[in-house]
Amino acid sequence: MFSEVEITRDVAICGKLLKSQSPSHQQIISRLLNDLIGETACREHGFYLGITALKSISNNNSNNNNNNNDHQEQVLSFTVSFTCRTFLPAKGDILQGVVYKVYLTGVFIRSGPLRNAYLSRLKMPGYRYLPAAESEDEKPCFQKDDLTKIAAEVVVRFEVYAVRFEDGVDTEGNDVQVLATMEDDSLGPISLTGSDEPYM
Repeated sequence: MFSEVEITRDVAICGKLLKSQSPSHQQIISRLLNDLIGETACREHGFYLGITALKSISNNNSNNNNNNNDHQEQVLSFTVSFTCRTFLPAKGDILQGVVYKVYLTGVFIRSGPLRNAYLSRLKMPGYRYLPAAESEDEKPCFQKDDLTKIAAEVVVRFEVYAVRFEDGVDTEGNDVQVLATMEDDSLGPISLTGSDEPYM
């Protein structure tokens, strides 16, 4: 689930954006953070939550010559080694999150950086779908005979049933998607005090 991993990657900086021959460590780290925010997640480690330590930054790996004219056109590359806190859901993990969409076929749940946990009606035994009432403010929900409800803004505890990594070729950033299940007596709606988002 949560991990502290060491990652090494190349960070590219365009020479024309620099005021001097070499970028500062702050500029390199800023570019690294922007890259991680843009990617959101990776297949191996899941969601990037934050850099916890900087291990090393190599010298410029560019093979271009360093005269002032060429410097404005070249791309400078630096190898950065750092530790990062990550979050990768795995089958069998127990999570809690907030329902934000309710459909006839199931509900969508968000949990920390996870925005696409889908809980099918087939994986919530004992619940039946109730559509929104036209004359009342009641929203669509799933309800059991004991009147326990799963509706928008309700916090639920669920188990990860399956995980899929989505490469963000046509979207903003990569994503990790989860199929959820509540096929256990310990799972379902819960009551929380304070924030409904788990601490990340």
